[in-house]
Amino acid sequence: MKVRVYSLFSLIFISLFLGVSCEKIGLGRDYDRVVLLYLAANNNLSTYAKDNVAALRDGYVPSVNDKNILLVYKHIKGEKPELVRMYKDQNGLFVEDIVAFYEDHNSASPEVLKGVLTKIKTIFPADNYGVILWSHASGWLPQGYYGNNKFPGVRFEDPFSSIVKSFGEDRGVEMEVSELRDAIPYKLEFLIFDCCFMGGIEVAYELRKKADYIMASPTEILATGFPYESVMLPLFEYRADLEEVANIFYNYYVPKGDSPYTLYNSATIALYDTDEIEDIAVVCEEIFTQNREKMVSVSRSSVQPYFRLGQDYFFDLEHYISKIATPSQLLKFQKESGEAVILKKATKNFLDIPIDNFSGLSVYIPEIPGGDLETFYRTFEWNQRTKLVN
Repeated sequence: MKVRVYSLFSLIFISLFLGVSCEKIGLGRDYDRVVLLYLAANNNLSTYAKDNVAALRDGYVPSVNDKNILLVYKHIKGEKPELVRMYKDQNGLFVEDIVAFYEDHNSASPEVLKGVLTKIKTIFPADNYGVILWSHASGWLPQGYYGNNKFPGVRFEDPFSSIVKSFGEDRGVEMEVSELRDAIPYKLEFLIFDCCFMGGIEVAYELRKKADYIMASPTEILATGFPYESVMLPLFEYRADLEEVANIFYNYYVPKGDSPYTLYNSATIALYDTDEIEDIAVVCEEIFTQNREKMVSVSRSSVQPYFRLGQDYFFDLEHYISKIATPSQLLKFQKESGEAVILKKATKNFLDIPIDNFSGLSVYIPEIPGGDLETFYRTFEWNQRTKLVN
């Protein structure tokens, strides 16, 4: 049974007179862990967002007196944005308690995300914060780039467009990775991406100082996303069991028993220890610096792809390194990668892409020297450290 609380006895609002939001005054006590599910669903994913919110009610949520807090920011198409706390009351009934509500704004804006995170820390001071970002996404690419046709005059129809989370936008606005980095105002315990292509070394390196652990997929993610009825319990363990969350995600999609593979049995997931990401960059800088000729001659088509429809911006990092590095350099890379990538799982195919090589991290392979995309790529901290694009 769902109880939605609007009572003045349970909510005290303050008006900010800024046309931004009304919010609940803080309770004045500290908490152990706050987990925020940030649903930016003011787009064609709104139905899936509603399903995921409904799934939360069927799983674990903290009780009202717990020192753990589950918050959901939801901006669903046709509805005004709101920040709610979900918990079980003394009678075990599900309660959705409004913490703040907003006038219409753009949830893909870094200012909005930063504002929500700042508000949360003020109202719910805690030892640890974890965030799940839920929306469209297109990895490290610049705003609006994914989906551009690289072959003028040729039209591609995506047969899977209705079941994946590509294209990260709210009314045409996307948040780039550098903007996301700047929008996170304090270090998180974990950052989980329920969106496409965020399992790239460019993303992990850019965000390495923003979270202790990052979980993401190098490929697209099916629009059904994480099974939220199952993943909240391990997130609220004394030590958040992120490996269990990744396993739950993978097992949700992998074929059961002797069941044949279908398109809906498509998933890749990886968990990164951000303290170890720098060591990957150190090794890669050596590899890129000493193997420029191989980098120029390597065939991009020979490297494990994570993309479809000619959107060739995401390749398997280790498979690429294996094509250009010396044997000793490859061993060094594998050692550092093995320490940074705590867990990696992939079904045998992702939609129509065979997954034969899976390191848990993607990378861009430079294509056009001096091209616009290569120029943009140079702005990433990853490239500044490794000189992949020289």
